[in-house]
Amino acid sequence: MKSILSSSRKHDISFHASGRIDISAYIARKLSLSAGDVIDIAQESGEWYLYVKLRVGSYVGRHDGRVWATSNGRGTFRTWSKAITNYVLSATGGTECLRCPCGVEVLKDNIKYLTIIHRCSL
Repeated sequence: MKSILSSSRKHDISFHASGRIDISAYIARKLSLSAGDVIDIAQESGEWYLYVKLRVGSYVGRHDGRVWATSNGRGTFRTWSKAITNYVLSATGGTECLRCPCGVEVLKDNIKYLTIIHRCSL
């Protein structure tokens, strides 16, 4: 017999060449995202971590990576950042879109980081 689903794992974050970054509701809940928060990616020892760089109300002005809720009403978020997507796509060898799952959460200096499993494009 042949399985229809080769992999049942869904992606948690997707990076598009246009600069669009889509964040699943699962990740948004884990990071306690709210509209206006600023996300970023940190690197340490070859691992990539998604985290909230600035919370809404704690900054002034315009920032790259500021998220907003999508209109589908399901708790998903979106942002636009050519700097982040260009880096991610060039580092992984992707051209158009990279869809990644996220792993365990790590707490460092009272900041919650989520591991991005960038070697496993879905």
